[in-house]
Formats: sequence, structure tokens, C-alpha cells
Amino acid sequence: MALEMTLERQTGRLPAEFTSFVGRKTELHQVRRLIDGHRLVTLTGPGGVGKTRLAVRTAARASDAFDGGVYFVGLSSLTEPSLLAQAICDALGLAGQGGGPAASRLADHLADRRVLLVLDTCEHLLDACAALTEVLLRCAPGLRVLATSRQPLDVLGEHTISVAPLGRPEPGGPDAPDGEECDSVRLFAERAAAAVQGWTLTNGNRDAVARLCHRLDGIPLAIELAAVQLRTFSADQVLSRLGTRLFQARGARTSVPRHQTLRAAIDWSHALCSAEERLLWARLSVFAGDFDLDAAEHACSGDGLPAEHVVDVLTGLVDKSVVQRADRGGRVRYRMLDSLREYGVERLAAGGGQARLRRRCFDWYAGRLRLARAELAGAEQARWLDWFDRERANIRALLGDVVTTAETATARDALDALGRLWMLHGMAGECRHWMDRLLEARDTTGEGWARLLGLAALTMTLQDDLGAAGELLDRASAQARAEGDRDAVALVACCEGVRALFAGDVDRSLRLLGAADELGEQADDDVLLLLVEVFRGVGYLFKGDHPAAVEHAGRGARAGEEHGELWVRSYGMLVCGLALWLAGDLDAALERLRRSLRIKRDLADELGMTLGLEAIAGCLCSGGEYVRAARLLGAADRMRESTQTAWFGPHHAMLRETHIGEAVRALGERRYRAAFEEGGRLAAAHAIRDALGEPAVSGAGAGASGQAASPLTERELEVAALVAEGLSNRDIADRLTIAKRTADSHIEHILAKLGFSSRAQIAVWITEQGT
Repeated sequence: MALEMTLERQTGRLPAEFTSFVGRKTELHQVRRLIDGHRLVTLTGPGGVGKTRLAVRTAARASDAFDGGVYFVGLSSLTEPSLLAQAICDALGLAGQGGGPAASRLADHLADRRVLLVLDTCEHLLDACAALTEVLLRCAPGLRVLATSRQPLDVLGEHTISVAPLGRPEPGGPDAPDGEECDSVRLFAERAAAAVQGWTLTNGNRDAVARLCHRLDGIPLAIELAAVQLRTFSADQVLSRLGTRLFQARGARTSVPRHQTLRAAIDWSHALCSAEERLLWARLSVFAGDFDLDAAEHACSGDGLPAEHVVDVLTGLVDKSVVQRADRGGRVRYRMLDSLREYGVERLAAGGGQARLRRRCFDWYAGRLRLARAELAGAEQARWLDWFDRERANIRALLGDVVTTAETATARDALDALGRLWMLHGMAGECRHWMDRLLEARDTTGEGWARLLGLAALTMTLQDDLGAAGELLDRASAQARAEGDRDAVALVACCEGVRALFAGDVDRSLRLLGAADELGEQADDDVLLLLVEVFRGVGYLFKGDHPAAVEHAGRGARAGEEHGELWVRSYGMLVCGLALWLAGDLDAALERLRRSLRIKRDLADELGMTLGLEAIAGCLCSGGEYVRAARLLGAADRMRESTQTAWFGPHHAMLRETHIGEAVRALGERRYRAAFEEGGRLAAAHAIRDALGEPAVSGAGAGASGQAASPLTERELEVAALVAEGLSNRDIADRLTIAKRTADSHIEHILAKLGFSSRAQIAVWITEQGT
């Protein structure tokens, strides 16, 4: 019902509501009752009628009934039906690095859990949503699905609710007593008051507002579009313009009257825009998700809209509520509602410039990706990972065109950079998906493909598809050597070494990684080549040569530190910690492992966090803390469902079984199992705090659904506490072993979330929380 909802990353958390929820008491009760009694409930209705808000509010109210969690999956920016299961995996925290189809991993994960899954905006993926929903419901008896769509999914057992417009006043009806306005009038009044300072519903304007809401059929989107016009017109003027503007513009004759009215409302809003605003509206529809000003200026300018005019025109669209601010992490970004973006797509297609604009838009992203590729091995790594987080939906929506139609070098170079971003973000499953599509669509035998072939083989290795990886690496090696490309030769040797490690051939792995290390000294900086020494450390670890493991992993960590990056650095620390533990130096091991885990938490590296928890559990076993160790192992086991790979090969499983066996012998099977299962129910954030020896933060606990009582994340609360101690950003970075840029970003986020403007306010807030 509201135009504004905060944008959430695809973490599965319910979107926060920034505007009031008006009415829908009957519908809330009805949907809640249906969820209790039925496996699949679908809210249907036209765009703008309020399906999403109703679903989110109902899911929030029902969360206590689902101990496995409530997860929200927004599908509006997803254009590839084949990535539906992967998108749901992302929302559930299943990062997609494991072998096997994402749908199978979803089914396995949900099989014994009581979960409510909200699938929002299914209509453009109707067949895929129907097929996957049916499979998941058959495999997971505790699963409930609440879907929103413009039409039913037509799955067996589905119960649909047609979401009606808000209640509206009848012409000539009696005046409503104060405070008892119908829902559509209440909505108009609240949004009008937000749009125009000092505006209130009075006896003088109530009749015009009531007639407006009646003429708009009580459709929330249409009402909100009308309310914002009070910035320019009186209620009577809006009503008079409604007669000439709104009802002369009709939708398709075959569509339902309410849908016609909604389209007419958007037509009307479009008619009130200037020529440049209409042009920008159409061009902005190329963005599947939210976007920033730089992207809008570069992708949408030209041919009647100079780049220097974009900011003013965009501001005009924001003022008209066509575009909304969607700030993320203190950064100003923008988005359009789905119905308004789809309207822009139609306008763009009618003008014949859609394909050209999509190419122009991806050219902008391709330029950014080239910069990212060159800087991922350095101090800008965290910034680029953050950028990719924000732009992922936009890039993904364009990739289908890029893979099949873009100029060869553009497609190859873009996927080369994206592959590294996916890997650093723990998205090997999505990386494999697009690499496979590129390999199928393109002739990769020509010059310049060796590095991409090596990268594709690495994703196959991480998913234990060693046969396919080997064939691709043979091709990549031959091409790299034939072309004399030293960078490609070094990368392929590294990937061959990792494959040998996964296959259990440690001696061959060490030979290949040693060769890659020598070649890499002459190669350009590549974040993947920085991992060579870390993998050599793993190889020596599995050979039982602990001093050599510490030496090589330490070199990897120092290389990462010298470059200013964090991902390789933290993996080097992790392997050093494992080697020190096995060598018997528990204090030094825990110090390294905890420093690594803190960085992995900042990077949201789920695989790294899982490995860190397991390694710290091993240290705790050696120190006699068997119950605590078993809990961490249970938490890691649950997190492992999102990775489905040991990453360091079969030797890692043997290492893990060693300290599991030690804990079982010390506790007995029954006590060990009880502690392990308790850890499996523990929120990941709490497990990590326990592993780090940090005290629990009051009010900050996140349940399985990912909801948190505090507006801040666990890490942000930790940073806020250090601000309260009087530490500078540099001191905070040193204390937590993070980059200063990361500390700056955390404090920027804290100020934005709490609505503060100074560090002193953060300190006072922390004191009031009792932390």
C-alpha cells in the first residue's frame, strides 16, 4: 500500500517498512489463517494494489510460528528463470558453492525445517515458480509458501486470495465522523501530509478527497500518485484534472477495470512529466534494481538528454514519486516500483531504443568491471565488493544479452572480472552458471581466452566436478603457452594445483603451485594468484609439515597485507592457525584463527566463517572445552549447508573427523549430540561471537529468520561500543584487524541507521542500551 519500502540485500530478511500500514485488518486475519492451514497461499491482484505490503506484514506477524525462519525473496529484478533456485538459495544464506543443482540443495536444506518462504512478484517467472514451489512443498513437509503474483501459480493445493483495493467512500454517502475515515481516505490523507508540510484533512477538502479516492477505485498506488500532486494543486484541482487526464487514458479492453484504472493513473502521472522526465523514466527502466546517479548519467544521457541535465531531471522524477530514494549503507541510490519500471520498459520499447540502451548500460558496467579487475588484489578490494553487492541485480539482468550478443572481447573481459567478484563473494554456483553459458555460446578457441578457461575450471573444481575441470585446464594450458601469455600460464598452473589438491594428490599439487608461484612473480597483480602461497600452506599441512605450512600460509597472509586486501590475508591467517593448532601451540593458533574469523565476518564470507568455526572448535577440543567445541561444530555444520564443499579437499574432512571423535570420546555420544544439536539451532552471529570469545550483545540477537531487535548488525554494535570507548576510526580498524575504509563504512552505516550526525550521539546510545 505504500510507495516506500527499504531495499534489503538478498539476505532473506523481511523488508523494513518506512511508511504506515493502512487498513487490511480483515485480509491480515484471513491470510494468517490460511497460512496456518495450507501449504501454499498466493496473493493475487493488479500491480499497485498492495500485495507485497500485505505479504510482508502477514509474514512478520506469523514469524513466531516458524522456528526455521521467515525468508523474503524479491523476484522483480530476476530475469533468468534458471536462476530462481539460486536466488532463493541466496535469500536463505545458501551461498551456492556446493556441487549439485541449487534446487536439490534447497530441498535438502528445507526438508526437516518449519519455514515460511515469501516469494514476491512471481508473474514474470510463473512457470519456474510453479515448478520449483511444487518440488519444494513435496520435499519439505514443514514448508509454507506465501506468494504474490498477478495470477495464480496453479499448483496443486494452492489457495488464492484476490487482494482488493482499499475501502472507498460511496458517492453521496454520509460524512464520516472524525477519526473514522475509510481506508483509502486515510491513506490519501497520510501520504498527502507527508508530501505537503502542514496539509491536513478538513471539512473543506474532505469531499474532494473522498471523490478522488472513489474515482481511483481505492487502488493504493493510484491514490499515492494523486496525493503527491498536492505539491502543485489543491484537492479540488487534482479531482478536476482527474476527469480529463485519468479516465481518457484506458488500459487494454480485456484487462479488469481496476487494472485499467491503475494504468490510467500511471499514464496520468506520465502526462504530468516534462519531455526530459518522460525520456529519463523510459531509460531508467534498464535498471532491474536500484541504481546510483553515476550509472544514470552515463547510461541514460545522450539523444535529447545531456549528461549534465540528468541530475535535475532525476530530481524531478523523485519529486513526482516516480523514482524513489533507496539509500543503502549511507549511499544515495534510486529505484522505481515494478509497475512504474514496467511502464518505462513499454515506453522504451515503443521508441525502438531498448537494445541500444541495454548495450550502452552494460558498456558502463564493463568499464567499472575492468577497474575492479585491476584493483581486487589491493586496498580497493572491500570497496569493489560493496559496489558489486549493490549492482548485482542490474548486471545480472544484462548478462543474458552480453553472453550471446556482446562484442567478444567485452563479453570475455566482463566475465573474467565478474568471475573474481563472484568467487570473493562466495558465489561459485552463479559463477559456474554464467561460465557454462558463455562456453556454450562462444567459440573459446581463439586468442585471449586462456585465463577465462582457467577461471571456469576453478569453479568446476570448487564444485568437485574434477573431470570437466581437468579437460578445460588442458585446453587453457595449451592456449596460454601457445600465446605466450605468462599471466594466463601462472593462473592455469594455480588452478591445476588446486584441482590436484581436491583430488588428494598433494605432492603434484605442491609442484604445480610452486611453479605457479614462480610464474606469478612476473605476472600482473591478480587476487587469485595471491592465494598460491595459502594453498601451498594447505598442501604442507596435509603432509604433516607444520612449520612449512605456517611459513607458506604466512607468506600468503603477508602478501595480502602488503597489497592492502583482506580476503587472501584472512585465509592465510586461517591456515596458519590450523598449522599452529596441529603443532600444539594453542594460544598462537587461537589468536590467528580469531583474527581471520573477524575479517571473514566483515566480508560475509560464509565458507571462511564455517572453516574458522571448525578450526576454533578443534582448538577448544585440545583445550578440554568439549561442550563448547561441539556447539561450534553444530553451528558450522548448519552453515556448511550453504557451501557444500570442503574447499581444501578430502584431507579436510579427515581433519574435522579427528576433533569430532575427540569430543565424542570425552563427552559420550549422547552429551556430544545434545551440544551439537544446540549449536545447530544457534544463530550464526551468536556462534561467531562465542568462537571469538565476545560477550553476547543485549537486544542484538538474531533468530533463525534473520530478524534483529537492534537496528545494527552484530559487527556494527561492536564498532559502536568502540566508538563509545573513544577510539578513532584508525584505532577501531587496528583493534578489529580490519581496513580503515571498512571501519569508516561501519560508522557511516551506524550514523545513517540511527539517524545521528555525531559520534557523541553513538556513545550516548550505546550507554542507554546497557552494552
